[in-house]
Amino acid sequence: MASWNDEETSSEEEFEVVSMDMGLMEEPDTTVEPLFCGQLELAHPKCILHQLRPIKRVAFEGPVTGRRFYGCPVQENGVNCGVVEWVDGPWPTVLQRCLCKLWEMFHEQNFERVQDKQKFEKELARLKSEHERELAKLRTENDKLCIEYTKLVDDVSKMFDWQDGRVDKKVYQKQVEEEELEKKKKKELEEKGMLEVQMEKLKLAKEQRSILQSQADIIKNTKKAMKAVEVDRDVLKKEKAKLELVVAELLKEGYGSKEKLEQIKAILES
Repeated sequence: MASWNDEETSSEEEFEVVSMDMGLMEEPDTTVEPLFCGQLELAHPKCILHQLRPIKRVAFEGPVTGRRFYGCPVQENGVNCGVVEWVDGPWPTVLQRCLCKLWEMFHEQNFERVQDKQKFEKELARLKSEHERELAKLRTENDKLCIEYTKLVDDVSKMFDWQDGRVDKKVYQKQVEEEELEKKKKKELEEKGMLEVQMEKLKLAKEQRSILQSQADIIKNTKKAMKAVEVDRDVLKKEKAKLELVVAELLKEGYGSKEKLEQIKAILES
């Protein structure tokens, strides 16, 4: 059987080439094959768009897996023409089905691996988060223990100094009293602050009640004034009606100046 390397050096007539319309055939995924690689030495065929010598490739996708072909050399920053010519003819139908089935199994397994990886990453992230929380908690507890330990060491040191006579008992008692006095002052300041806050709240509440009472008085007085105005208006209306009757009777009976009465009537009607 002739090797692929021998086929590379042979003439174009020694190949059983199955040509295909490359304007309609997209280049499939490929794999590296040392025995069938590099640029074609022959002048023909050439890719359709660029008119360049094609590159020898081996398909690695679907039912064309393993088939050799000549592909467009333009791979990046340009339009790829696709397959220029197929060196190997189509595989038998049974083999194509087997290849499709194998690729399907591969993609299923690969998808399961991706899912497993995603689950693993989520679980790892959760464990890392829990670990960080626990670590922060332990650090906080460690800081508290360090503070308590330092305080305990100081107390023990003072106790031993007092027992050994290095520190006078009166001095130690004075220190204790000063600490208690400091605590008492701090407590008194806190109580005083709370009392001031409460007094301020009471003051604000009293001012608010005064404002509300003033508003209520203003509203009440306004209502009374409006009511008084309404009463006066009703009285004026009645007086106007009486005056209109009197003017009408005077005009009817011919008393007084007719022009003055007409002017009075016009004023009443306005």
